[in-house]
Amino acid sequence: MKKILTLAAIMLLTSAISIALFDYFTGEPYYPESVIQTKIHSNILGEEREVIIHLPRNHDSTKKYPVMYVLDGSSEDGHVANKFDILSTAGYAPQAIVVGIPNMSGENRQRDMTPPYMRMDIDKKDSPLGGADKFLSFMESELFAFVENNYPASPVRLFYGNSRGGLLVMYSLLHKPDLFQARFCFSPAFWRDDNMIVSKASDFLSARDTLHTFLYMSMGEKEVDKMKNGFDSMTRVFKEKAPIGLVWYSEYTANADHQDNAQISAAIGIGRWSEYLKTK
Repeated sequence: MKKILTLAAIMLLTSAISIALFDYFTGEPYYPESVIQTKIHSNILGEEREVIIHLPRNHDSTKKYPVMYVLDGSSEDGHVANKFDILSTAGYAPQAIVVGIPNMSGENRQRDMTPPYMRMDIDKKDSPLGGADKFLSFMESELFAFVENNYPASPVRLFYGNSRGGLLVMYSLLHKPDLFQARFCFSPAFWRDDNMIVSKASDFLSARDTLHTFLYMSMGEKEVDKMKNGFDSMTRVFKEKAPIGLVWYSEYTANADHQDNAQISAAIGIGRWSEYLKTK
């Protein structure tokens, strides 16, 4: 019980601190020297993509660190990197590199985070389908190599997504289950297109005898009903069909809404993953 209370206290502390600072005159975020802002040209996506690399505090260049790839970079990666720094210093988690992937535009976000069998815009009948499969190919074939060739990164990869990003993280499990060793879905938009991703997950899990990976899902207690209904449906599927070897959590965050659920519960998810590592 003491350990749980201590972790809860650390979680509350880390949810209130951001690693990014802001320029007084422009309002734009800027980062300390341990954070590298760079770009990578993607032949697969046909565009330049920004990347924000957060190295662990006091990292050792002779060591290799797991990498957390964070969607919605520039808004989600800072607090995740900060949580890893604090939790690792306190001995609750390993040090990790955090890689933020900014969207570049709202249209890119819709395209990249929507599975290829779902419409990018559910309000338009003629909306194009999503390009999440292409985005995952960019990560697998281009981004991973860039990070692992230029920074002290191990082959252990984690994937973090919030809202529609959580939809992409779940799609990555169904589409390429071996691409990441752990996944984190915060306030995931499982409700889209009549819970289609829930049906896809049901079919996927039914076809698997084993699945050796980790999954953490959370939803804010104060989120809207359509979000919670999709989340509850997905949770039931995992309760009924999770294969041997899959370690997963589905939790509601007390007093959290869609704006703050990820910031509050990310430390809990990282802590649960760290406990999972001890069993491996």
